[in-house]
Amino acid sequence: MTVKNIRFTSGENVICELNEEKEDTIVIADAIIAMPAGEDGTQIGFAPWAPLQDPDIHELEINKRNVMYITEAVPSLVTQYNTMFNKPSIVTPNTGKLIL
Repeated sequence: MTVKNIRFTSGENVICELNEEKEDTIVIADAIIAMPAGEDGTQIGFAPWAPLQDPDIHELEINKRNVMYITEAVPSLVTQYNTMFNKPSIVTPNTGKLIL
């Protein structure tokens, strides 16, 4: 599983699993988009990127000409994403000093 941040030419930033990259397309799954939340709009909430998509279809194939860039997502966002979709994530301990 590779969680990525994809910026589309439409201006949307989508967090999703990048399942496959083909010559002219990418295949993504479980795509969400960030949107302002809270009464003052200073918090971020998430919503499905394709809310009208059949829920039994989990992947979308998208033409690369609609993609500006693909990058790693912020680690804390990846953790939250994995929690939202009940996906296993690797938990790394805080790096501390070894005392002998």
